[in-house]
Amino acid sequence: MSAEYHSSVRRDIVPLVPRAERLLDVGGGTGATAKFLKREGYAREIGVMDAVAPSDDREIDFHSRADLNDPSAIDSFFEEAGPFDTILLLDVLEHLVDPWTIVKSFAKHVPEDGVMVASIPNVRHHSVTANLLFRNRWTYTDSGLLDRTHLRFFVRETAIDLMTLPGFRIEEVANSPISGRSKQFLNAATFGALRSFLTLQYFIRIRKVSA
Repeated sequence: MSAEYHSSVRRDIVPLVPRAERLLDVGGGTGATAKFLKREGYAREIGVMDAVAPSDDREIDFHSRADLNDPSAIDSFFEEAGPFDTILLLDVLEHLVDPWTIVKSFAKHVPEDGVMVASIPNVRHHSVTANLLFRNRWTYTDSGLLDRTHLRFFVRETAIDLMTLPGFRIEEVANSPISGRSKQFLNAATFGALRSFLTLQYFIRIRKVSA
């Protein structure tokens, strides 16, 4: 993964992020997205959990370089930092050995009415399926859908399954915007029938409900 990957701002997920007191960006790199959201008034305090999380950035209130594959390390972070109203899981779950367990590890620390927002790559995208079907190729790359560091792969249904948890309701499942006029035309001309092949990522927001 490039340095740009760790320092880019994810403006595409802003419509799914509610305004809250405290926001945690898991796998948030250098904290660019969390800091942007703080400046825009989406959170008063922010935290970043990532192997490259900067420990000397005063704009970030809580830092952690905890192993995201270790549930006990996640628990330890929350014991020290306390709960966060919003937890972002943006293009991080596919890098984990057992994302199902890790999602549950974060979920148990979400307060009532708190939310988790996930961005999950769609392996059904035409750039992957066309190469697999017509060229018999599944070629890993330095970034993108077949990033060499991806351990798990999802389509819409399995991404939703991953984020379906007891005590939470799914509030929104959104497609990433289609880029390029030709693809937008193709989607419109087929009345959305090919939407899943034109979607790079799925954005999912879940909210913790009253017991």
